[in-house]
Amino acid sequence: MPEAQASSSSPARRESKAKPWESIKLPRYLSWISLTLENSGSVARDHLASERTWLAYIRTSLAIASAGVALVQLFTISMQNNPSDPVHLNIQRFARPLGSSIVLLGLIVLAIGIWRFFDVQNALTKGQFSPARVTVVFLSSALVVLVAVVFGVLVSFPRA
Repeated sequence: MPEAQASSSSPARRESKAKPWESIKLPRYLSWISLTLENSGSVARDHLASERTWLAYIRTSLAIASAGVALVQLFTISMQNNPSDPVHLNIQRFARPLGSSIVLLGLIVLAIGIWRFFDVQNALTKGQFSPARVTVVFLSSALVVLVAVVFGVLVSFPRA
């Protein structure tokens, strides 16, 4: 009887139960792609929350980039309706740089989201977590500056 128990837990027996994707060995430089963790405690919940946060970064970056494109299109359509109006000509001068800046901010938010996802994932595997203080301050400040500049441009030109 003890022999049967020993044979059922032998290494050869355990290897036959291995899943197909577990037998694939990635090169060392690609080892960061595949990460398998034991689901004990709140491991799965924490990593899924991190993925939801990453998706929120993507959603936010798309919204910011869309706002930049919408700003340029708004002023382009406005200028086509009144091509000789000097107010629209002056505002049009600022529309493309502001729109480009907003789209660039959307790309920066996306890059921060990707970096933050891998940073949090790495910290969670070590049983740690670092709050995103610098990211919050940077993104909030950048959005406040862009909104203030757009507001300033819109208010600075008198309506005809």
